[in-house]
Amino acid sequence: MSTPTLVGVAAFRGRYTARWIQYGDGPEILVPLLRRIWTDTFGRDTDTMATALLARDWWSLTTKRKPRRGDRQLAVPGMRYPAITEDDTIRQGSLREDLDGFVEWLYLLHLDQRLLVVYEATVHGRWLRHSVHHLDPIEELFVTEPALDGGGPEVTVCTVCGAVDEIDHVEVPSMAGYGYGYDTVTSCTRCGSSVATDPMFGAHVTRESWPPHGPTTGEATGSTR
Repeated sequence: MSTPTLVGVAAFRGRYTARWIQYGDGPEILVPLLRRIWTDTFGRDTDTMATALLARDWWSLTTKRKPRRGDRQLAVPGMRYPAITEDDTIRQGSLREDLDGFVEWLYLLHLDQRLLVVYEATVHGRWLRHSVHHLDPIEELFVTEPALDGGGPEVTVCTVCGAVDEIDHVEVPSMAGYGYGYDTVTSCTRCGSSVATDPMFGAHVTRESWPPHGPTTGEATGSTR
């Protein structure tokens, strides 16, 4: 089933440049795929990956090398299938834009931070931040894992202190001004590590020390020596 998706690069003040993926997908599929493309195809060169993604619209993305039977499209190595369209126009947009109800997902690269920020289209015809992902998963602050008992819903784990489902999320209208969306802070209630996002500057990750530093002998006993 077609899942119209946009993939591109974040710009200043909530702007973006993007291309269509006709057969895109949700973040559970596309985030790992874009990570593999970043690693396997572009050797972790984020700028070169962004240039390639913005060079054309896409029918679908995949890292599989073997072509499918009956393919008529000229595959791009390590990325695969560009779209065959008459209107191959790059899209310039804004996170404040009104949506027409056709596109479902937006994936934006933040080049300097090597981040991938995912937005979903809502029933209100606007973009809503869905999630923030490091292209290098080792740098991820919060990860989703299977339930510890092997059943039930997945759990969110802090990669700093290992806390499970001890997450606080705050979302407020952006300080950038009306119409710019939301500023968010997702933090671990155990160690205080957090990821903050805003439409203008993307995401900022803060990793606190763990375990916390204990007091020195003099501080613990009140000694002034």
